[in-house]
Amino acid sequence: MMKILDDVKRAEKLQKESKFSEALSIYEKVDKVLSENDFDDEWLYYLRLNEGHCARLAGEFKKSIRYYRFALRIARRIDERAIADAHAGLGTAFRAIGRLNDAIENFEIAVDIYRKIKDEEGLAYILWAKGGTLRFMGFLKDAFEMFKDAFSIYKKLRNKSGIGYSLCGLGGVSRIMGNFDDSLEYYTNANNVLRSLKDKFGIAYSYCGIANANRMLGNFEKAQHYFNLATKNYEEIGDKISYAYTLWGEGTLAKVIGNFEKAIEKFSRAEKIFRETGDKRGLIYTELGKIEINYLMGKKISEKKFDEIFEISKKYGYNFERLHVQLVRGLMKGENVCDVLNEYERLGSRFAQRINLEFPLNLP
Repeated sequence: MMKILDDVKRAEKLQKESKFSEALSIYEKVDKVLSENDFDDEWLYYLRLNEGHCARLAGEFKKSIRYYRFALRIARRIDERAIADAHAGLGTAFRAIGRLNDAIENFEIAVDIYRKIKDEEGLAYILWAKGGTLRFMGFLKDAFEMFKDAFSIYKKLRNKSGIGYSLCGLGGVSRIMGNFDDSLEYYTNANNVLRSLKDKFGIAYSYCGIANANRMLGNFEKAQHYFNLATKNYEEIGDKISYAYTLWGEGTLAKVIGNFEKAIEKFSRAEKIFRETGDKRGLIYTELGKIEINYLMGKKISEKKFDEIFEISKKYGYNFERLHVQLVRGLMKGENVCDVLNEYERLGSRFAQRINLEFPLNLP
């Protein structure tokens, strides 16, 4: 019994240090020797919830869904807050594998409960998580408002971690809306907050945001500097998913400055992680990057690849990425892309008016 408690404490410490894979490994070792009669429902609930969190943040999404469902089953024997927290976890896991409507459904259940029990911190988290989901769906103005609402609540509660991650959310959606200066400011402020908390994952995440904002502003040396910092931090904590998006950002930067060999290397490494974790959205970005480089090098363009990633974007509701596919394909064929640009604007993005619509493209 004491060894189990000691192991769980060790896993919780690793989890706080953003070493999610290591923490998950210990939690799962505990599972092998655990009898459900050893501890009460609340203890088991938090074990399952933490397993879900660590699996999700380690990129093991199917496993995380299973753990969150275990937690939800136990939560029904505890209280409404426990039920809401489990639905919140499930929503974030569904979002990661592209089941965006399932994510929204779970978030709505959690929102109703948090409002009913007047849990402002829980409500702020859901608004933040829902903002990220709406961003993935291409509803950029709604996503921005969600992040703003989450930020306001976290600020009132003086929750520095929530403030930091809400600023990251605002930075990300600002970038794809075309507001690159705002994005840089949000991410810089987020980085200051998260560094004060020594949140290793948040520090890496905000460094990547600063890098991408600088990339969009044409500050390529600064962008590479911050990509290097993000990579260093992600590698220290063993992150997969966010690290893969950093690799994509680095690849895009290399592509834009004409270093195609480096770009392909970065895209390929990111693609490997996206395939391992089942991140279809990430695969759209890496595939588009590789298609563009082949085009620039005079190689034959695969219409089949375009068809595949277009169908993925439609199937999973990645509306912003769907437009990227249409834009790249249209420009390569010399077609008029005004309809695509107008649709970007309807989603709330004017980035295309701030970049050079010639290859190599600097997509946000």
